[in-house]
Amino acid sequence: MRILQILPAYPSEYDKKSQRIDYELLRHDYDVSLGEAADAEVVLVYGRPPVSELPEAVDDSYFGSGGQAILPVRTDKIVRTDKIVRTDKIVCPPHTIASFRRKSIVSIVEQTMARLHRMREDIDWLLLDEPPKDFGAFDVWVDPGEDLDGFVAEALVSGKVVVAARTEINNKRLEKGRTGFLVPPRDANELTHAILAALFKSEVAQQKIDAARQTMSKFHPRQRLRALRQLLP
Repeated sequence: MRILQILPAYPSEYDKKSQRIDYELLRHDYDVSLGEAADAEVVLVYGRPPVSELPEAVDDSYFGSGGQAILPVRTDKIVRTDKIVRTDKIVCPPHTIASFRRKSIVSIVEQTMARLHRMREDIDWLLLDEPPKDFGAFDVWVDPGEDLDGFVAEALVSGKVVVAARTEINNKRLEKGRTGFLVPPRDANELTHAILAALFKSEVAQQKIDAARQTMSKFHPRQRLRALRQLLP
């Protein structure tokens, strides 16, 4: 059977991740290609139902990683100055939080970091241009965005405490707050409090990490494969 995968003209990171995982899941049993195939028997269109309604999956490499951190080539931190907020390269921060960089989150990151630095000077916020292969370098993973591209599931599977905007997908990922900290979108004050709790209320943070371990199997590729096969004849 020939299967064609089609990405939108401007695919989200979520769509690209899903396409890559689906390709690996299907390629051993089917003839799978990305692009154009006139004689394809099945077409999977990403970013639209029914493909967009499949369970979210995380690459196998994140399960039980627990290894040494591997940082992307480019990492930045947000630095508070008297007049401006700027970015500088960093090497080894004291307390590190991190997010996947998108234009849509820059404003809320800057607002929140300014509030954090009014109370503490030992927190650095990395904005990553690529999703990390290992989350071990970060104390907290933060997804303040309202899209699907925050890589929250990867952080949860890696055993990292997560703070995220309360969106529909993050409600599902974080079990309505049981497995991570959820805050109202675009609320810098609430985001600040949640980050501080995740960093310095270790008992609460550990409870959420433990709860995430109990539910992380929902992100295993085999769960997506079961649903994916229902779309195939």
